[in-house]
Amino acid sequence: MRRARPPHRRRRAARGLLAVPVVAAAAIGVATLTASAADDDEEEEDVEVRATSEELVAQGAELYALQCAGCHGSDGRGIEDRGPSLQQEGRASTDFVLRTGRMPLAAPNIQARSGPVRYSEQEIRALVEFVGTIGDGPDIPEVTIEGADVGNGGYLYRLNCAACHSATGAGTAIGGGRRAPSMRSVSPTEIGEAILVGPGAMPVFSSLDAQDIDDIAAYIVTLQEEGTTDATKFGGAGPAAEGLAAWLLALVPLVAFTRWIGSPKEGRNRPQAGAAQEPTEEAS
Repeated sequence: MRRARPPHRRRRAARGLLAVPVVAAAAIGVATLTASAADDDEEEEDVEVRATSEELVAQGAELYALQCAGCHGSDGRGIEDRGPSLQQEGRASTDFVLRTGRMPLAAPNIQARSGPVRYSEQEIRALVEFVGTIGDGPDIPEVTIEGADVGNGGYLYRLNCAACHSATGAGTAIGGGRRAPSMRSVSPTEIGEAILVGPGAMPVFSSLDAQDIDDIAAYIVTLQEEGTTDATKFGGAGPAAEGLAAWLLALVPLVAFTRWIGSPKEGRNRPQAGAAQEPTEEAS
């Protein structure tokens, strides 16, 4: 037979049962306030991002009108014999040509080559945002080389890139006065942008997904670290230049040796100096 609880224990138990709903309500209230505060922070961040984006677009529009509209047109539709349309371009294409110094061009009829960057980081971001409102091209990719498959990247690079950029990444001439540039100083993001937009004579590799791009970028970074992308390294000048050098190195000694063999030798092809000549019989 169970013994009845004393009155003071029954009162403590009753107060404990009453405290459970109070604690639960307080916890729910704290969670609600926390969630509300987090939502408010996210809304404030969204507002700040939109405001920042709008400011960048406005800055980019001013800079575009001064620096780019003369060739690409005020509406981005291009001007004949001066600059192409930007209707099919986007953030990735704009970011690539500005960060590699390919734009602005000195003349509209020359190949865009990498060179000194002409704009500041703020100006590049502003132009990228503005051109992004004109064209419908791809956005800037997020390229991550940490944990990428370098072996797969090497396979894809040899399959898709080595024919123009050479196996070492040093670049080479591709005909028509054009040259595939060296991979010496490109960043992983620029590699991804080039794959997506196909600048210059380079095709767009739409069959490569985001993981493939990460793998290729990781492989090219290994080439940069090994120093093979420099033209001063063996294999860095490209197959055409190195093939010509090999022929010259072999041909010059061969020609010299041939001339030495074919040159007249004293005592064989001509009499030695001071040697008496044999008398010749007079004709009877």
